[in-house]
Amino acid sequence: MKALLVTFAALFVAACAGGAGTYDLDHGPADYDALKAATEKCHADGGQIVLKNGYDSRELSNYQCKVGGAK
Repeated sequence: MKALLVTFAALFVAACAGGAGTYDLDHGPADYDALKAATEKCHADGGQIVLKNGYDSRELSNYQCKVGGAK
């Protein structure tokens, strides 16, 4: 129960921070449908999908969603 409370508190603090940040996408092939869904979710979060520098574009986890002023 305590771990769950700590998790919710961390999520709340992250949400209050303005939503700026970067997160990696899920694992799997970076096919049209997967990239489309990830792009839509990222845009809804106020971000943009970018390929990590030097990574293969065929794997979805090689992309990140950059939200706000994240670098």
